[in-house]
Amino acid sequence: MLTTHPSSVAQKRDLHIGGLGSRASGALAAVTDPVGDITDSWLYGARDAVRQADDFVRTRPWAAVAVVALVALAAGYSLARRG
Repeated sequence: MLTTHPSSVAQKRDLHIGGLGSRASGALAAVTDPVGDITDSWLYGARDAVRQADDFVRTRPWAAVAVVALVALAAGYSLARRG
């Protein structure tokens, strides 16, 4: 089973890659730090969207069924027109 430990990126950043020294680790940090921030913000946004969808479905179950039915009809119609 493959898992990634949260500090593995930080550990790799701190290593001296190929003997290049601190310049290489600084350049790697300049790339990995913003990527980590972007993924964190995306993850929080996705979790918030899932919570909002869950709240919507729990408070309005029949409206959720209607939305799913309309999406299914639209997908079926567009697939039928292709073929």
